[in-house]
Amino acid sequence: MAAEAAISSTVELLGDQLIHKVKFLRGVRGQVQLLKEELKRMQSFLKDANKKQAEDESVRSWISEIRDVAHDAEDTIEMFLVNVEHARNRGLLKRCISFAKRMRHLDRIGGEIESIRARLAAVDESRERCGIRSLEEAADSTQFSLRQKDEYLVGVDEDVRKLLRESVLDEEKRGLSVVVIDGAGGIGKSTLAREIYKHRDVGDGRFECRGWVVVSSGCTREETMKRLILELPGSDKQKLREVVETAEDEAYIQRKLREMLHQQLRGKNYLIVLDDVWEKEHWEYLKTAFPNEKDKTSRLLVTTRNKLIAKHSEYEHEMKGLDPEKSWELLLNKANIGSSNGKCPEELETIGREIVGKCCGLPLAISVAGGLLVETQTKSGWERVLNQINSYLARAERGVSTILELSYQNLSPQLKSCFLFLAFFKEYYSIPVKRLVDIWIAQGLIRHEGNRTTDEIARGCLNELINRSMVQIDQDFIHDGRVENCRLHDLLSALCLRKAEEEIGLEIIKGDDGFSLAKSSYKHRHRVVHGRVNHETSSLDQNKHLRSLFLLNAGVNDNICVNTPSLYWKSFQLLKMLDLDGFRLQSLPDCFRSLIGLKYLRIHRQSYSSSSHVLKLPSWLDRLKKLEVLIVENDTVVFPNVALKMERLRQFHARGVEGRAMSIENWENIETLKLIRLKDWMECSSSLTANCHLRELHMLMEGDHELSRAKALLEKMTNLVELRLEFHVSLSQMEKIIPCLDSLTTLEVSGWMLECPDASVFPRNLSRLTLSNLNDDPMQELGKLPKLRYLVLSNSKENYVDWRMKVLHDGFPCLEALSLQRMDDLRGIDIEEGGMPRLKRLQIHDCPHLETRNLPKHIIVSAA
Repeated sequence: MAAEAAISSTVELLGDQLIHKVKFLRGVRGQVQLLKEELKRMQSFLKDANKKQAEDESVRSWISEIRDVAHDAEDTIEMFLVNVEHARNRGLLKRCISFAKRMRHLDRIGGEIESIRARLAAVDESRERCGIRSLEEAADSTQFSLRQKDEYLVGVDEDVRKLLRESVLDEEKRGLSVVVIDGAGGIGKSTLAREIYKHRDVGDGRFECRGWVVVSSGCTREETMKRLILELPGSDKQKLREVVETAEDEAYIQRKLREMLHQQLRGKNYLIVLDDVWEKEHWEYLKTAFPNEKDKTSRLLVTTRNKLIAKHSEYEHEMKGLDPEKSWELLLNKANIGSSNGKCPEELETIGREIVGKCCGLPLAISVAGGLLVETQTKSGWERVLNQINSYLARAERGVSTILELSYQNLSPQLKSCFLFLAFFKEYYSIPVKRLVDIWIAQGLIRHEGNRTTDEIARGCLNELINRSMVQIDQDFIHDGRVENCRLHDLLSALCLRKAEEEIGLEIIKGDDGFSLAKSSYKHRHRVVHGRVNHETSSLDQNKHLRSLFLLNAGVNDNICVNTPSLYWKSFQLLKMLDLDGFRLQSLPDCFRSLIGLKYLRIHRQSYSSSSHVLKLPSWLDRLKKLEVLIVENDTVVFPNVALKMERLRQFHARGVEGRAMSIENWENIETLKLIRLKDWMECSSSLTANCHLRELHMLMEGDHELSRAKALLEKMTNLVELRLEFHVSLSQMEKIIPCLDSLTTLEVSGWMLECPDASVFPRNLSRLTLSNLNDDPMQELGKLPKLRYLVLSNSKENYVDWRMKVLHDGFPCLEALSLQRMDDLRGIDIEEGGMPRLKRLQIHDCPHLETRNLPKHIIVSAA
């Protein structure tokens, strides 16, 4: 973690676990207490050091030294706790025999703590030479806010209209037309492309097929083509799997992928966005996959910084920086100044305009600079930001990168750590927020505060990073009112990776060629391996300091788990996270039982793999006593014939569950349970008490028998907030299963339903609702729900040729966003005056005949 977070983590470990819980510390207890106090004292100096590091290399070195000491202290303490726990779990005779060993452990930790304290004393001496003072400020108590606003756009409206008129929607341009948007990094190319892609005139049915793929500099040709094939309708996942996993010749794979994409698009009007194409060679490979049929009107929209690529287009749009007034408008919005009257206090304007001038008209730089100003509305605060920018610019060559660096340095310790762990994902990767939140929690970055759950606190951290323009929302429509996917701009991704290597010891390994990108000056603590690896290569050496291991394979080499000697895994006793992506395991390898510190285990089979696989869980799984998150994606889990006692498990997720049902009463802290069958749920939940922690449940229902009993069991779950019911058969009476719970705010029902139930059936505090396959117009009943804010409807079975939804004058008093998906026969939405008064956004996906021109102008209509 960043230095502040590293020390905080070690101090908490010393206070909560070592001093109070380990009873036989004996003579070293005093040394442990002194170490804790000395580390806490250093925290006050870090505040001053962070402010001075921009101008002074020696201060930056001092911060690095204290971070290394904190990490080594944490390693020492955690390894001691592992040894203590191991001794405690042994039988009486062995515990007596191991008494001498425990004494050696005590002597060893005493010596190591003395060594760490001596290093701290040396660090303290160098602090005095650097002139770093103690700033006795109150501890950071920032309450992370809700996301303040959606992406604010300045200066692109005219560009959108021009591109639509002259290229994208020009019917006279037949065949395939290539449109290139080029310009510097951070100038807004992707933002402009996204506004075109989601524009209502683009999504009104004139393009039968649309897709978006980020190419980026770190993306291989195969990855780009696979992701685009999977995103488009009509993809043959089985064929894709066969091509990728069976062919040895890379040239053959690339040729077959081009043929598959060409076949998907042939005979259609299509719009494809290739975002952030860097290399001319990459572009030359990709463009041959797109059919050019003269009787069609298809468009290829490319964003790039490479002017050579623009030469191959029918239409080029070169992005320019914002003019001073547009730049000023954007800064005020991002700084949350003058939101009501559009004016800035006079005492701030001179300073703010000087800050804008440093950003050279680049929207990304302006947005991030505005994020620096959000926390202060005073002249002194704005002057401090300006002085910091000037200091950073004095020692840097590029203005935008300098401002990004400064924005990172101004984050709180917790937000710094959260930002750094975004480096685990590739720069072009769309990051699932739920997965990101689980990683943050497993790494100990998020802790309980009052009545808020760790998930709520983590989403607050993400919202704060979004407010500061450090993280981008990766989709226009926010399902359920929450961000589902996010991403980093490539300039911020480069900053994130560099800082993660320096500050948390992240090591990135390219498995295909076996080299590491990491330049860390101390032991690696987090490792991400991309591609195929062999356990015999030096890139996967044993590392007792490792906390995270992400093996992101190509989907064909599982031997690293199955055949790697158990001695290799025994070295990872401090490992907290293990993420296996692209593996085809049939069971958990026995060597994993050595991972006694594991808190997070994710196993993911590629989505285009065969769907008939199962993963057998071993009876020794509850040996992993610290395990909090167990996610098995795209596999069905088979439980052993024993009741697993998973006391710390918070989240369990699988595609399905088979075998003996788990005894959930042995899962004392379970909060999220996904994809469990109804009959298993009824068997394993009968002994749950009303005050259990379960907040999110996703249940599979294979019939409508025993629904009343299931509803009674659900109504015992008084803390349940989210419920998803998935039916494999037609459900005629939804009211038999939906529980009446005041706590329930999110409900999703997917399957075949005959009609929408009365509004009285739904929980009274429901704010998010998803329904599919209804046979009638549900709007009049759903409009009676008093607190509904987000509504998703899909796959209507209505067969009337001129079907139109009708919203009554008093319908949907609180609805803010509506998503309509895959409704072939829907022609329009008629809203009576007074209906949907708060509706801000309508998202349309695959509703080819839906006309929206009659809707109120304040509603943002976007086509997904």
